[in-house]
Amino acid sequence: MRLLPILIALAIMLAAATSTAQLNGPKVDHHEHLLSPDLAPIMARGEDFDFQPVVLPPDMADLLRRRAAAWNDSAGLAKLYSEQVVLAQYADQTLLLQDAIITGRKAVSEYLAKRVFARPYAITPFAYSENGAVRHIAAVFARTQPRGDVRDYRHVAGALFTVAKQSNGQWLITSEAIKFPGPPTYKPVDADALVKLLDEAGIERAVVLSGAYIYESPFHPKLGDAAARLRAENDWTAREVARHPARLIGFCGINPLTDTALPEIERCATALGLKGVKMHFNNSGVDLSNPTHVARVQQVFAAANRLKLPIVVHLATGNLAAGRSNAEVFLQSILPQAPDVVVQIAHLAGSGPGWNDEALDVFAKAIQARDPRTRNLYFDVATVADLQGSDRLELLAKQIRQIGPERILFGSDGVFGGRKTPNEEWGTFRGMVPLTDAEFAVIRDNVAPYLR
Repeated sequence: MRLLPILIALAIMLAAATSTAQLNGPKVDHHEHLLSPDLAPIMARGEDFDFQPVVLPPDMADLLRRRAAAWNDSAGLAKLYSEQVVLAQYADQTLLLQDAIITGRKAVSEYLAKRVFARPYAITPFAYSENGAVRHIAAVFARTQPRGDVRDYRHVAGALFTVAKQSNGQWLITSEAIKFPGPPTYKPVDADALVKLLDEAGIERAVVLSGAYIYESPFHPKLGDAAARLRAENDWTAREVARHPARLIGFCGINPLTDTALPEIERCATALGLKGVKMHFNNSGVDLSNPTHVARVQQVFAAANRLKLPIVVHLATGNLAAGRSNAEVFLQSILPQAPDVVVQIAHLAGSGPGWNDEALDVFAKAIQARDPRTRNLYFDVATVADLQGSDRLELLAKQIRQIGPERILFGSDGVFGGRKTPNEEWGTFRGMVPLTDAEFAVIRDNVAPYLR
C-alpha cells in the first residue's frame, strides 16, 4: 500500500517507451484502491509530515536551486559536489538499493543525472543547521502532477545534504542521502478519478480493495467508533464502484482478528453487493505463529468460501524474517479453508516495494508439485519490481516462471497513498523485469477467474 519507487525511473520510462509499443496496457488492474474523504486523514495521521519550508541563507538557497536546475545535467551537478562526495540511497524499511553507496564527484554526478529522476523536481528544505564550516539541510524532492483531480503534489524522495566550506571558500555538497519514496501525500480518490487513470493506461477494469480494515488496525490511532467507521468505509466503496459497474469491482475490507470480521463479510456479500474480501495481515497485526490468530483467519477464509467470495490477502506480516514460515502455515492451515474460491496473494507475498522470495519459493514448489491446495491460488505483482537491483529482478523473473505466468495478475496499488499511477506501475514492471515479450503478454492479458 506504500508504496512509489523512483530509482532508475529514467531507465524505466525509456524501456517502457520501446517495449510497450508492442504491448497494450493490461486488461485488468487487480490491486487498486479508492480513498474516501474520511479515510484520507486517518492514513495521513502519524505518517504525513507537514513539511513547512524554512528560509535558508542566500548561499544555501542558491546551492539547492542550482542542484534542482541541474537534475539531468552531470556537468552542472559536478560543480556542486566535493571531490570525495558520498551519495547514499535508501528505500522503505531501510532496505538498501542497488548502487546504494556511490562515491566521487564524477560517479555521483553522472549517476544522478542519468539514472534517478525522470522529470524535473523542486527541492524544498524543511530543516537547517550549521556548525562552523559544516551545514546540514533536510529537504524533500517534490514534483507537481498534471492530474489535479487525483493529486496535485507528490513527494518523490526525502534528502539530507551535508555542505562543507572548501579551502577556496566555496560551499560544496560533501554527502547526500536520499530516501525513496518520499513521505506520502494522502488525498481522497473517488471512482471517477480512478477510471480516468485506467483510461490513461488503457486498462479495461480494476479490482477496488476497500481500505476499511485500517480503522481497526492496532497500529493506527484507536477510534471509539472503529467498527462503525469500518462499515461506513465499505458502504462508501460499494457506492463508488456501483457508479462504474462495467469498470470497477469492489472487495470488502476487514480485520480478520476482530469481532467485526464475520458479520461484516456477510453484510458485504448480501447487502452491499461487494464481490470479494481484502485482508491485510500486517496492518491487522496478524501473527501466523500464534494459533489463536490462525484460528481466527481460518474462520474468515471458511466464511468467504461459503459465501463464494474471492479473497485478496496481504500475506506479509510485521515479522520480515518469517516469510517462509508464514507461507508454510498459510499453505497447510489456512488455504484449505477456502478450496472453492480464488485466493490472490498480494505483492507476491511481500509488502512492496519488492516481494518475499522465501515465501514465494514455498508456493512455487507446491504449484510445481501439483499440490491440490494451490488449485485456485494466484498472485498479483503490485510494486514488486520497484526499487529492485538487477540480481533481484533476475530472481523475480525466475520465480514468476516457476509459478507460471498464467497465475500472475497485474496490480498497481497505485492510488492508495498517492504513489504511482497504474500506467507508471505497468511501465516499471514491463520495463524492468527480464521476462520475454510472450511472458509479458500472458500477464497483460490475464483476468482473474472471479472476473470472467
